[in-house]
Amino acid sequence: MITQLTNVNLINSNLQANNKKELFEELASMLFENNRISNKEAFLADIEIRESQSITSMDGIAYPHSKSKAVTEPAIAVGVKREGIEYGDEDGINPTVFFMIASPDNGADHHIYVLQELFGKFSDEFIQDIHNAKDEQQILNILINS
Repeated sequence: MITQLTNVNLINSNLQANNKKELFEELASMLFENNRISNKEAFLADIEIRESQSITSMDGIAYPHSKSKAVTEPAIAVGVKREGIEYGDEDGINPTVFFMIASPDNGADHHIYVLQELFGKFSDEFIQDIHNAKDEQQILNILINS
């Protein structure tokens, strides 16, 4: 399922963001520029509401997600910031790999299935492979083959 929701245009192997707000802006911009969301501000507001309920990260990977009326096509924006970004995690680990999941607000539990598939991939080796990737195509290949 994940490989149907992302492509090289939705992957950034070198995020410029330095904090959580900039991170969300950068990932949402990729979704907007690739016509996966119709309204970036509305989508970001929905992401913030979801984030206020609980932190969406663990073990160096963050997965901000939301069901939103702004989503025109389900998608995942993927980003890497090797230095990490402060995310407010209880484990104190700053995430370095980010998956922003955009799900339509149509009552379906699409995001649950995406999260389950992502969680099945999460490991130290997975993170290291993504860090070692030279470009967006290599990251996509890791997602496909892991």
